[in-house]
Amino acid sequence: MDLLLNNSNSFKDSIASNFKQRLFHRLKSKGMIMDIIPSYIRSMKICLVNKPNMNPLQANKQLQLLGWNDIELDYDIIQLAIACFETEGIL
Repeated sequence: MDLLLNNSNSFKDSIASNFKQRLFHRLKSKGMIMDIIPSYIRSMKICLVNKPNMNPLQANKQLQLLGWNDIELDYDIIQLAIACFETEGIL
């Protein structure tokens, strides 16, 4: 049973890692510097935990209130973030 549980957790971690890598890549392709991406993702987490169904316009407004004015989120980035946070058990 422990082996099955460990394999399940390992698989879940692998999926979460894949979503996170894709999210990093997408933000980098939007022009974000790699060093600030983790902070930006934390801010996205704060916004999406409070309202996971927000649209890109709402998310951008919330992130601007947190000081993130230089990047515009799109639908794909929000969906990647939600998938990442769900696999981490945050949403």
